[in-house]
Amino acid sequence: MKAIWTAAAAMLLSVSVAQAATNVTPPDELARNTANALLEELKTNKESFKQNPEQLYAVVDRIVLPHFDFDYVSKLVLARYWRKATPEQRTRFQQAFRSQLVSFYGDALLDYSDETVRWEDAPVPEDATDVTVKSEIVPKGGDPIQISYATHLTDGQWKVYDVTVDGISLVTNYRGQFAAEIRRNGLDALIQRLESESNATS
Repeated sequence: MKAIWTAAAAMLLSVSVAQAATNVTPPDELARNTANALLEELKTNKESFKQNPEQLYAVVDRIVLPHFDFDYVSKLVLARYWRKATPEQRTRFQQAFRSQLVSFYGDALLDYSDETVRWEDAPVPEDATDVTVKSEIVPKGGDPIQISYATHLTDGQWKVYDVTVDGISLVTNYRGQFAAEIRRNGLDALIQRLESESNATS
């Protein structure tokens, strides 16, 4: 499982989605272009990132997460508990969950070892509001890992709202994990755990 999510982390850094306007770079093309630039930065600074992961966390936070529809992701992950949450709980959850994703994917990205990346074209119909960008990673000596990115049009921009790795959805995975924890201990306890983990890595 770690190998799969390590691959997802590497590819997650490649996803930056175009603004919705006529003749803009389509999501799949922009993802490929961004991947080349970011993975080159990783190769150049990998040793520095290993010594100081905070530098890599800053890259993930600055370049990747702004292209996620984090409000929507949070709603999908918490599901019915989002509707019951207070505005303060929602804000705290989003901040803590964002920090966890930054550190998780940053740490996993350090295991990236120049695997081959393949992309599928993702034509965007004129009236499309939801597009899936598909790719695969071919590890050295291993089977290809299928990775897809669900994107949708929101407030004039294309943004990512889910990542699926070999059939395993990030949203579905966290939704099940968090729902079980909320049922046992309550939403506040989940938020406090995430905040504690976030503080430990900051």
